[in-house]
Amino acid sequence: MDPISTLLAGKTIQGVTRGLLRALESDSEQVSEITDSTDSAGQSTSESSSSGDFDVYLRGLLHPGADNQVSEEALYAALLQERIQSLKGEEGGSEFQAKLAERKAELTRADGYVAVEDAANQAMMDLVEAGVLTEEEASTVKAQSFRAAQLDDNLSALYDGRGGPGDPTIAVADMESALVTARSLIQQLEDGTLELTDEDLQAASGDGETITPSGTSVDGNEGFVFKPESDSDGRLVVILPADLTNQISDVLLKDEDDTILERGRMSGVANGGREHFRFEQAGGDYPENLTVEVRMTNGEILSYEIPNPSERYD
Repeated sequence: MDPISTLLAGKTIQGVTRGLLRALESDSEQVSEITDSTDSAGQSTSESSSSGDFDVYLRGLLHPGADNQVSEEALYAALLQERIQSLKGEEGGSEFQAKLAERKAELTRADGYVAVEDAANQAMMDLVEAGVLTEEEASTVKAQSFRAAQLDDNLSALYDGRGGPGDPTIAVADMESALVTARSLIQQLEDGTLELTDEDLQAASGDGETITPSGTSVDGNEGFVFKPESDSDGRLVVILPADLTNQISDVLLKDEDDTILERGRMSGVANGGREHFRFEQAGGDYPENLTVEVRMTNGEILSYEIPNPSERYD
């Protein structure tokens, strides 16, 4: 081949090569765009699926009325179950659901009203006592659910949808809005863009106070009584103040390691309208530095310290 033909052939090959390289680069960019688009769509689908699962799960637990509205208390109970299931799996969620049903049945009044928040808090205490949740886990679950169940501007309380004459404590929303709000808050709590405050933890805890006696004196006449040997059977009886009557869910004896030793049996109301709780042994048979833990239906706890259970405290 003469020099000119050789030169022309070389230029032709270079032109073809450059064309092929440009085509390959273009294809690579298109593939990259498709991959990025696919990744983005996959992430969006995953987020949508997660949101959908959350909504479907809560819809199965919430039962709005004809107006399609749900209350803060009902949303709180549903969120507790969702949080427990997320933490402990289906078995944990089912255990809470069963305990909640039991507590709701116990708290159902003659007119059909149920204090759902109280029942839910008692069910949470049942799960801690059964070892399903630790105290720390229960505290976090309650605080998250309490925060995400807020449907009004009052972030320190939960309200039902009942209210009544002179009772404005109602907080409801249509179910779609309630689910959107709850889902958003739970996602923010999980990804760290929203953190629980001390106020959130305190509002959800229901913690009460610890009463330390002065000698053997607690609160004087008509108040708390720790009687080591009752007149009827010689066993321990605990009598509680009249202003707590019909508000008590459990009375427990705990040792100084916070281990539950025994649950009291409510035997009636007497001595000035005060509830009596009886136990299986005389006071002196229990260890020193005992605590009488009074659990209220609203989730609050009163703890009475009993240094020497063989003595009477009142």
